[in-house]
Amino acid sequence: MGHRATLQRSGGSVILSIPKAIADALEFTAGSAVELSVSGRRLSVTPAKRTLADRLAASPKSPDEWHREDEWLKDGTLE
Repeated sequence: MGHRATLQRSGGSVILSIPKAIADALEFTAGSAVELSVSGRRLSVTPAKRTLADRLAASPKSPDEWHREDEWLKDGTLE
């Protein structure tokens, strides 16, 4: 998927806008954390790895929201 973008200046930074089709394909939204890496003259943008704190913050807070499948506990083989 090839797209062309124009860099813009904002304060002391240079900003790259990601076209909607690419953002959608990568599941990027405003506020997504990304990792940037440079190899030669190539810039790579990848989703940042979620930290344990990120995962815990996004996890359900009460057992009612866990959506566990407890049927396997009722099959009688563990009694």
